Amino acid sequence: MRYMKFFVALALMWSLTLLPAAAMAAQEQPAAAPGGASEAMTLLMRTADFLSQSPRFSVTIRDGYDVLQESGQKIEFGEVRNIVLRRPDRFRSDIERSDGQKGLVLFDGKDIIVFSGKDKVFAKASRPGDLDGAVTYLLSDLKMRLPLAMMFLSRLPFEIEKRVRSVEMVERSVIMDVPCFHLAARTDEVDFQIWIPAEGEPLPRRIVITYKHDDGQPQFWANFSDWNLSPNPADSLFVFAPAEGVREIPFLAQMKISKPESVEKPAKKKGGKK
Repeated sequence: MRYMKFFVALALMWSLTLLPAAAMAAQEQPAAAPGGASEAMTLLMRTADFLSQSPRFSVTIRDGYDVLQESGQKIEFGEVRNIVLRRPDRFRSDIERSDGQKGLVLFDGKDIIVFSGKDKVFAKASRPGDLDGAVTYLLSDLKMRLPLAMMFLSRLPFEIEKRVRSVEMVERSVIMDVPCFHLAARTDEVDFQIWIPAEGEPLPRRIVITYKHDDGQPQFWANFSDWNLSPNPADSLFVFAPAEGVREIPFLAQMKISKPESVEKPAKKKGGKK
């Protein structure tokens, strides 16, 4: 199909299937911080509750992810995402990839929009409602991926309780911008680590996710900075105005791939030779 490469580009641009970062070199197990699994879970839930109850925030996320090559080597790529969220129904993520490509994911309370600057195309899907519904629709129905999407949901605490099988305190780290508790958690699908400030607002400083069931166990990492809990974005920030020359295309999941019509074989003539 003529524009198939654009559909694929959009699908891949936001894909988390590429996720994670180069495996860290083995090192000695650090001494655990005071407290055990119970305290670690309390800290994790405090962070989840805080984020889910924040009516608005903005944050800069610098992340990296591994892409496993046919040779078995893992190559890391990165992105910078500037997030602005305003509950119940506004979201914007401006993305710049390590190769310079730029894009956008936007929800204005009515429509979900994904834009690719390189290909000068955007896809739009109607989904009136709140942000939780829009994110779920983006992932489940449109088959798109949004890195760290769970962090933006108001039901984050429920998802943490449902998915996390264990969590431990690793150490009290002093090499972030503020002292942080380093937690290590496990779910059925992934292992993840998170660094949460030891004092003040529990806004994450770093996350590392290991896809333990994927070949090569690739990783995704994200560093958080410039947290702002009281941004005052204008409504126009959540309006998409395509520039001249930008074309609208459907999401790949919205395309109806019709099956070729079956061709009936002509009936054999009675008495004819086979």
